[in-house]
Amino acid sequence: MKGKMKNLANSSCLKYYVFLCVLCSVVLFSCTTVSSAKVPVFKQDDTNGIYKADSVSYGINSKQKLDIYLPEDYKTKDSLDIVIYIHGGAYYTGSRNEMYYKYIEMAKNGLAVAAMDYRLVAPYNRTFLKEMFNDVCSSIEKIAKICIQNNITLDKAAIMGASAGAHFAMLYAYKIAEDSPIDLAFCINYVGPADLTNDAFLNKAEEKKFEQLGKMFTKRLGVKKLSDAIPYLQEYSPIEYLKPTSIPTICVYGKKDEIVPFAICESLINKFESLGCTYDLIVFPNSNHDLAAPEDAPLKDEVISKIAEYMEKYF
Repeated sequence: MKGKMKNLANSSCLKYYVFLCVLCSVVLFSCTTVSSAKVPVFKQDDTNGIYKADSVSYGINSKQKLDIYLPEDYKTKDSLDIVIYIHGGAYYTGSRNEMYYKYIEMAKNGLAVAAMDYRLVAPYNRTFLKEMFNDVCSSIEKIAKICIQNNITLDKAAIMGASAGAHFAMLYAYKIAEDSPIDLAFCINYVGPADLTNDAFLNKAEEKKFEQLGKMFTKRLGVKKLSDAIPYLQEYSPIEYLKPTSIPTICVYGKKDEIVPFAICESLINKFESLGCTYDLIVFPNSNHDLAAPEDAPLKDEVISKIAEYMEKYF
């Protein structure tokens, strides 16, 4: 693997920069597989210099689709490291395509990239955390199967997400890693709600600006307020599945986040510390959920360096 990293050295700076752009561009918001007789094919994209399997279904719902991007020279490589990206969007919006050009850039610089859509909360359905997480599990199983069918060997994976996507990335990383069909190396948690039972999170559903979203959530759970559904929220809280051997995590949070309160970050870090988990925390002290405060701009270089360090160490 070290040899492969050396071969990519000339493009590593661009790769880390592109990886960071994916992180910094998204702000808001038992697993089953669906088999198919038709094997998805990777088609060459001459314009962008990559290969792509596009809009692959992993379920019968229209939202259950994923894309996989590969380097142009993937057929000459013994194996590929992959970035699995889960979009954010407060559980009711968002799309796998929102970072389309960033995925292309990562693939052009030697990484495989996978991005999935998943079912979302809406007034006309019964979808909530269970269904969304099942979709994440099913999509990753599908990614592994597609690669096997196309004689592509995946080496290590980084699983990442922003906000709601970071929630599911952490939940998968801490709960499923040992049984994952793809070998997870590390996780990127970008302003993710790791503890859904934290009072700061529960109180958000009571705030005026989140009132409609809160009503959708409580309706799904059949309760009057989120705090009445603690057992369900615990089941889907990543923090509940942490153990000393959990995969390493890079955490990025805004100290003045009005969407995912910083108290959730503090709760997560306390759990990391108590268990002796491997993690790194980068706090943007002046930033809201978008981490966009001008005063915090220099911290982006710190994130780049940390990603580079993790890729070198764990890929």
